[in-house]
Amino acid sequence: MNSTSFTRYYFHVTESHIEKYLSKQALVNQISMIALDSKDYPLSNGSSIPKIFFQDLENRFSIPVSNGMESKAATFCDYYGIEWTSDCDSSETPSGGGGTVTKKGLEVLLLAVQRALSKEL
Repeated sequence: MNSTSFTRYYFHVTESHIEKYLSKQALVNQISMIALDSKDYPLSNGSSIPKIFFQDLENRFSIPVSNGMESKAATFCDYYGIEWTSDCDSSETPSGGGGTVTKKGLEVLLLAVQRALSKEL
């Protein structure tokens, strides 16, 4: 395998599978890096995402304001045509989960942010 083939293969594999290896904090950091000037958004001990993270995304992209973190993320994704499914937040879990955005939800949100950024070009 020559270096060009290796590079293409390497980037194909890492780009298509990277999200499954990232933690929630790493996903928040990645979104912040590409869209929010790398502002720090530390997750709580229970891995809850700070509300200001979603508010900053709403403000950055002029998205209609929503209540609740899962609603803010779902509205953002919907605005950019990315499907928000029931596994993106914990609102339908037996405990009710308080509407916490899941790792899957952050992966979907990352796609929406990437689409939002591409529309700015």
